[in-house]
Amino acid sequence: MGSGGKLDARFEQALAVHQAGDLQEAQKRYRQILRKHPRHAHALHLLGLIDFQCGRAEDAVRQIDRAIALSPGNPAFYSNRANALQHLGQWEAAVAGYDAALRLKPDFAEAVFNRASALQKLGRYREALAGFERAARLAPRDADIRVGQAAALRALGRGEEALAALEQALLLNPASASAWCHRGNVQHDLGDTAAAESSYSRALAFQPGLALAHANRGHLHQENGEFSAAIADYRQALAASTAAAEFAYLRGAVLHARLSLCDWEGIDAEISELLEDVQRGVLCSAPFPLLTLTDDPALQSQLARQWCAQRVRQRPQPEYALPPAPGERIRLGYFSADFHAHATAYLIAELFELHDRERFELIAFSYGPPVQDAMRTRLEAAFDQFLDVRELGDEAVAQRSRELGIDVAVDLKGYTRDQRMDIFAWGAAPIQVSYLGYPGTLGCPHIDYLIADRVLIPAEQRAHYPEHIVFMPGSYQCNDSQRPIPQQAPARATLGLPEGALVFAAFNTVFKLTPEVFHAWVEILQAVPNSVLWLLEGHPDAMANLRREAVRAGLDPQRLVFAPRVPLAEHLARHGCADLFLDTFPCNAHTTASDALWAGLPVLTLAGQGFASRVAASLLHAVELPELVTHNLADYVQTAIALSRDPQRRAHLRAQLAAARASSSLFDAQAFARQLERAYTTMVDFRRRGVAQQDIHLEP
Repeated sequence: MGSGGKLDARFEQALAVHQAGDLQEAQKRYRQILRKHPRHAHALHLLGLIDFQCGRAEDAVRQIDRAIALSPGNPAFYSNRANALQHLGQWEAAVAGYDAALRLKPDFAEAVFNRASALQKLGRYREALAGFERAARLAPRDADIRVGQAAALRALGRGEEALAALEQALLLNPASASAWCHRGNVQHDLGDTAAAESSYSRALAFQPGLALAHANRGHLHQENGEFSAAIADYRQALAASTAAAEFAYLRGAVLHARLSLCDWEGIDAEISELLEDVQRGVLCSAPFPLLTLTDDPALQSQLARQWCAQRVRQRPQPEYALPPAPGERIRLGYFSADFHAHATAYLIAELFELHDRERFELIAFSYGPPVQDAMRTRLEAAFDQFLDVRELGDEAVAQRSRELGIDVAVDLKGYTRDQRMDIFAWGAAPIQVSYLGYPGTLGCPHIDYLIADRVLIPAEQRAHYPEHIVFMPGSYQCNDSQRPIPQQAPARATLGLPEGALVFAAFNTVFKLTPEVFHAWVEILQAVPNSVLWLLEGHPDAMANLRREAVRAGLDPQRLVFAPRVPLAEHLARHGCADLFLDTFPCNAHTTASDALWAGLPVLTLAGQGFASRVAASLLHAVELPELVTHNLADYVQTAIALSRDPQRRAHLRAQLAAARASSSLFDAQAFARQLERAYTTMVDFRRRGVAQQDIHLEP
C-alpha cells in the first residue's frame, strides 16, 4: 500500500473514533495527521467540528475557514461553519454560509433545514416556512423538519396548521420530546391549557432534562396560579439547561412566584444576588419581575435594554405612508391583550370614548382572549374599528397596521403577560408609543415615546429612559369617570372586620409585598393596638405564610383580614370600611391606588427612584395630597401611625378626595384626552416637518 493508502487508513481510523464519541482521542489523531500533512482539509474541518461540539464555536469557525481555503468545493465545510455561526448568534452570516453550501449541493437537506432555522431566528418566518417545506420534500421522514415547520407556522399565527404539522412529526417519531414541547406551545396559544400541560409532561417523559419543556410548563403553572409547581419546573429548567444563558432569566421568575406565595425564607439574599448579577450584565430575569425587587431605574433600564436586544430583535424598518396633512384625521392604533374586564381597561375605557373623532380615527388591535364581557362590549363600541388579531403572527399584525395607515401605534402591554413586543419591532407605525400597561422603560430602539409625567420621571432620573418622554401636565394615568361612585359602605361585620377597629387596607396583589414592607406594616399595627390589616385574598399558601410571618413578628394573625375578590362596584363600595390605604414598595399600587382615591380612601405611599415606585406619588400630587407621599420607610411608618391617631385629619382627607372626583385633574377624563391628543398631534407634526423626535412637555 502506498503512502496515500496509509494516510487514508489513518484518517478513517480517526473518523471512526470521532463517530464513536471519543472527541479527545479523535482530536489527537487529526492533529497527528496534520503534523505530517498540514494541508489535509478534511482533518482541519473535523478538528473544527470537534471545537464546535465542545462549545468552542469561534475556534470552529477559524479552523473550518482554513479547510475551506484548501478545499472550497466541499458543501459540508460551509454548512458546519454556518452551524457554528448560528451558535454564535450570527444569523445573517449563517444564512450566507448555508447558501454557499447549497450552491454546491442544492439537495443538501440538512443545510436547507438549518438555513430555515436561522431565518426563523431572524424573524423571517415566511422564508423560514418555505425552507422547512423544501427540507420536508428532501427528507420526508425527518420529524425534526416538521417541528421546525410548526414553529414557523405558529410564529405566523397559523396555529391549527402548526398543530397539524406536529401531529405529522409525532407520527414519524412518537418519542420526539421536541415535537411534544412545541405541541404544548401551540395548544397554549389556542387556549387549551390542559392539553398543553399534558404535552409538556409527555415531552419530559421522553426527555426528563428538556429545559424548554420545564420552562414552558412552569409558565403555564404560573398563569394558573400554581406557584409551587411553577417554581419546581423553573428550578428544573435552570438545573437541566446546558445553555445557561438561555434560561438564566428564570431566576427572576422563581422570585416572582415565591413573592406570589409570600415564601420569604432566605429570599433577601437571593434578591441581592440577582441584583448584583443584573448589574454585572447577566440576563437573569425578565424586566417585569425586577420592578418588584428594586426601585433602581438604572438597573431596570439596563435589564430592559438587554432583554430587548436579545429577545426582541430590531427588524428592517419598512416603508410608511406619508403623514396626514394638517387638518386630516390622525389614525391611532391601540394594541393590547386586555380589551376586557382588566385593570388597564378600567382606567382607559373612557379615553377611547372621548377622543375627538373629527381629528382622530381609532383602531383597536386585540390579541388577547375573546372574552365577551360588558367591558369588551363597551370597548368595541368605542373604536372606529375593533380588530381581533390574536391568530395573526407579529409580522402580519404589523403589516396589517401599516396597510391601515396607522400614524401612531400605542402599545398598552410592554413586558407584561401576553405581550407581543415583536409587533413593534416589525414596525406597526412610523411613530410607536408605550403607555400605561408597563411602568417603566422598554429599552427598545423601535419605541419612540413613553407617556409619563414629571413626578414619575424627575429630571435627575431622565437619563435612564431611552425613549423620548411625553411629560403630561398632571398624572400620566387616565381614569374612567364612569366608574361607580360608592354610595353606602357595607356593614363591617359582613366583611369580617371588627367594629370600632382602625382598618388599614392594602389591596395590592401579594407579589408586590416584600418582607421589608410587611414588617413595616407589623410595626404600624403594633403601635396601633385596636387595628387590623385588610389584605386582598391571594393564594391559600400566601395567606398561610403571612399569618405565620405575623406570629414570628409577635403579631396576632387574627389581625390580618383577607378580602375576597368581588366585582368592581362592590370592591369600590367596601373601601368605605377602611381608614387608610397602605401602599407597597418598591412597586406601588397603580389601578388599585386610583380605585382607593376614587372611593375616597386616603393612600399613604413610599416613593422611590424608579417609575413603578412613583406611580402612587404621581396620583397623589394630581389630587393635591402630596403630604401623603413619604420618601423613606421610617417616615412611612410614622405617618401611618400619626394618621391613625388623628380621626379629624382622616375625615378631612376623605372630604378632599370626595371633592376631587369633580375637581381634580386625575379624574377629568375629558381634559386628559385633549392633552394626550396634543401629544399625538405634536408627534405627527414633528414627522410631517422632518423635525427630529424629542421630549414633549405639555403644560396645563
